[in-house]
Amino acid sequence: MKLERLPALELADRARTAPPHHVAMIPFRGVPMLPMPEHVVEAARTAAGEVFPRNSRGSEELRQAIASRLEATYGLAVDPGRELLITHGAQHGMSVALRALLSPGDDVLIPAPSYFFDGMIRLAGARPVYVPSDESRGWDHVPAAVEAAITPATRALLICNPNNPTGHVPSRERLCRLLDIAARHGLIVFSDESYERYVWDGPGYVPQMLLRDHHPDLVTVTSLSKNYAFTSWRVGYVHAPAHLLRPIHHAFEWDAINVGDVAQAAAHAVMTGPQHWIEQEFATMRARRDILRDGLESAGLASVRPDAGVFVFVDCAPLGFRGRRLERLLLDHGMTAIAGDAFAGPDTHVRMVYGGSAADLEEVGRRLGELRRGSGGGGGVAPRLSVAE
Repeated sequence: MKLERLPALELADRARTAPPHHVAMIPFRGVPMLPMPEHVVEAARTAAGEVFPRNSRGSEELRQAIASRLEATYGLAVDPGRELLITHGAQHGMSVALRALLSPGDDVLIPAPSYFFDGMIRLAGARPVYVPSDESRGWDHVPAAVEAAITPATRALLICNPNNPTGHVPSRERLCRLLDIAARHGLIVFSDESYERYVWDGPGYVPQMLLRDHHPDLVTVTSLSKNYAFTSWRVGYVHAPAHLLRPIHHAFEWDAINVGDVAQAAAHAVMTGPQHWIEQEFATMRARRDILRDGLESAGLASVRPDAGVFVFVDCAPLGFRGRRLERLLLDHGMTAIAGDAFAGPDTHVRMVYGGSAADLEEVGRRLGELRRGSGGGGGVAPRLSVAE
């Protein structure tokens, strides 16, 4: 099987190797990239001098910390010994879960636009089937369209909550309707809930596991990278009922055996220790989102206000380019953004992240305004642009 590269990594490499630009690159940032506080560094330092018994489900202390946080935050009762599995991040957890529970020829329904699940599904021998969400309603999922897409080959529904790239947060009522559909048709529901701490507005994040009375066949994956600036450590977890976690655990053992003990010790420290060092960063995110959207509006580019995440899904149709040519147009002007077709969405849109400084985000709006004026509102662009194929 031939897979394309993960779009975000491919674009990052393209930006690094592109010829020098006539303008400086704007340093877009997504999730917080922060040095670890001393209590996390000390936990890793201590763990590095110890020898740990191998536990392929993950350390008992870390799983208990996760269970305690879910109960304290959401009132969600979790059995850490039977329902949690530590993985090398959410991407790894989702890939292992899909391979464990799907069979060749299965179809997986995905409300789109959505994160890059395509390759993971295909590695499981299954086929992604994208169901368009409703841009006019803030990219809300459409239960009727999801149910209409179900065929005898459909085995699962996969959602991203909060959604990447749109920032949409499905309401409790919407999630209940989707889970009810899954229950009627015997589908497993996979949910990537990596941005749970990045919700600024709207109905608020509802973990699908709170709705287990609607349907028991639920699998949630979560990333510590986003929620604790833990990108360098690659730690996440899978939360599923025992009858589903058992085959996922077996697949994980064949895939990776276990997650490193030093990283898990650091993860336990970052989850259970003081949070002010990262909460200060979260507190700036809503304002940064609004700065970017104000700039987009001034440039004449429409976007749905994201209720969560670190990204805005921007309609760039007035610039006159689509897909990879749209990405190259922006790159030539010092802006990295992934075109919407990478997310199974419209290729006239791009995902822009707003984790940068206020000054950088204001500069994005200024440059996009120049591009918009240079395009004349139609298919042309200013002569100085370089967007050759």
